[in-house]
Amino acid sequence: MNPTATSRSYTDIDGDGVKDGKGWEWYYRNRLESIASRDGLVIASADLVGPDGYADENGKQPYDFPGGSVILTGSFAGANYAAGLNEDGSIAVGTEGALTNAKDLRLSTPSTTQVANDFHPDYYAKWYGELADRKDAGESLSYSFGSTDGPKVAVANVSGVWADKAANTKMMAKYAEQAHADGVDLLVFPETVLTGYDSTDPKGDADAHSVNAEVNRVLAASDDYMQVLLAEKVKGADGDTTRGESVQRMAQLAKDYGMYIVFGLAEMPDGGPIVDGGVKKVYNSAAICFPDGHTESYQKMHRAGSEETVWSVPGNTPVMFEMPEWTGKDGSALKAGVNICRDGHFYPELGRYYAASGAELLIHPTATGGNPWYRETRIGSYTDRDGMAAVTANLWGQDGYPIDSDGKPIYSVDANGETVSSGKDVAGYNYSGVGRDSFRSTSLIINAWGRKNGTSFDYATGSALDTSGTGNGATADVTKDWYFGQGGFDPDNLETRTMDLSRAGFRITNFQPRLYSQMYDALAQRTVPGYSAMYSTGSPLDTSALDEPAAKADAAIASPSEYTAESVEPVQEALFDARSLLGNTTFSAEQQPLVEAAAAELNTALAGLEKVASTPADPAEPNQPATPADPVDTPAGTPADPQSPSGPADGTVDAPATAAGAPAIGALSSTGSQIALVAALALMGVAGGSVLIVAKRKAHVE
Repeated sequence: MNPTATSRSYTDIDGDGVKDGKGWEWYYRNRLESIASRDGLVIASADLVGPDGYADENGKQPYDFPGGSVILTGSFAGANYAAGLNEDGSIAVGTEGALTNAKDLRLSTPSTTQVANDFHPDYYAKWYGELADRKDAGESLSYSFGSTDGPKVAVANVSGVWADKAANTKMMAKYAEQAHADGVDLLVFPETVLTGYDSTDPKGDADAHSVNAEVNRVLAASDDYMQVLLAEKVKGADGDTTRGESVQRMAQLAKDYGMYIVFGLAEMPDGGPIVDGGVKKVYNSAAICFPDGHTESYQKMHRAGSEETVWSVPGNTPVMFEMPEWTGKDGSALKAGVNICRDGHFYPELGRYYAASGAELLIHPTATGGNPWYRETRIGSYTDRDGMAAVTANLWGQDGYPIDSDGKPIYSVDANGETVSSGKDVAGYNYSGVGRDSFRSTSLIINAWGRKNGTSFDYATGSALDTSGTGNGATADVTKDWYFGQGGFDPDNLETRTMDLSRAGFRITNFQPRLYSQMYDALAQRTVPGYSAMYSTGSPLDTSALDEPAAKADAAIASPSEYTAESVEPVQEALFDARSLLGNTTFSAEQQPLVEAAAAELNTALAGLEKVASTPADPAEPNQPATPADPVDTPAGTPADPQSPSGPADGTVDAPATAAGAPAIGALSSTGSQIALVAALALMGVAGGSVLIVAKRKAHVE
């Protein structure tokens, strides 16, 4: 639920005197759709509409809001709107009134974020705690690079030959040479480009299907996964020969060309593979080659699919580095942060940490089949929301070993371990299958729009991002001349742009890292075995003071004929508040004053109960039996008068508590009554990040 008051970019863009919603709509969609898609939430967002604020002497008010409230859900491919759109698919702006979903709304939309082994609230609590400590020490977490002097960057839209490091290193060297000729300062290759992304059963020779005969002998002789066998050591100084051969080759090119080169590979941990569940695993990493010849690595934290189960272990360390060749308006060096694929697409915490730590550039190698909308909304959000320009290089082409029309491998090994070919035509690749493309979503280079063309956003699209023509996905007229195989070189596949970082820098008002650290700390305590809390949770909430008055209130409400309806109503109100605290499992002693207040309210209400005055019987006629008084309650078996409900005097029905301690909202039957639903969500910014959800229903009898 997102009540908001936003009017960013709601302005007249065509000079007709009427404000246009194009820029505002892009901003609104970008923020809400990325959340709905990434986190699996149904979103109801209500925005103010019309002029607002104190009018000046000319009657002009300082604010004008577009309205444009929406109800939407998300998916991997886009957003689905249940309310708020015009017939042409645009958001309806400038219209007052209530908005309801015009079609059935599915409230169980599954999250595409896998909150499983690689959801790490323990990491996030630590990172945001570090930011909070810096802020508490007086350090500003607001930055502005403020310079148009940015690096010239390039992304290589390529796919490596599966399990052939020699071929892929040769390919990357050609792109590096081309980039150097084009004056590139930073060259980024995709995730796992050195070996290929696909993994397959390593038992015996079941995976010995590479075009490289030497590699096939290694694969056939081992039951370890291909990425484990071909992993390389990455970190090291210039000239360090303990690094892998491919890493040394690319590091030397970075030094020779005076550029930064980032590429994806399987990284060998210090000490060799890590055994996890009986399986040897390595890191899914990005090698960072510096102009001085030394190398660093970033190890992917949030894995996807078979990475987690078969060949990789997660990293746990953010990586930022300075690029001193470029300085901001205050003389400070340009800073870049690195993450890989799912780290940036599904988990925004790391990107936000980089930005709040002063990074102006996000480097993001990836291997994703996500469409252009998915790519631009996810990665573009770091530019629009967090102030970081972004360079994201995606695999482009086929992945896995080649297969024929029957799905069988073209290459295999014979009894002597020699590679043989079936001689059949290649009809597909193992990762995606026969006749299918593996990766056909292009890379992106993203700046903030700034004042490009003299406008605050792109008047043609409404976008506040400048992708400079990159990221067109499978658009045939853009990519028709690109190479789409494995391991090939084509200058067309190298996209190059000079970055304008004048608008880069983290500038979020009222950023509260301590609150985020506390909330993630609370999540970590619930979900991470063996986690040690960063913040004291305090002693449990003591609700014993509510036991006796709550029992008395229950008894009073259960006897509607004994007390007046007017005096019972305050008891019902007070009991509702008390029940929201009784059995609460998330609050601690820090919320003890709530219990004391609820007990006082309930005792006051009980003291105000008034007995129903009894009606005296008429005097009996001589020799006639006395007539009993009119019954107060409806006799059993007689239909209840709709004006005299059989429940509590004012018709209040308390929702039954759920297992989580929050009342459930169920069906409420009351003939001829109006039903009001009030839901309040109180998020307590205290140690433990406690949450209380309260639901209340009341039927007002006519």
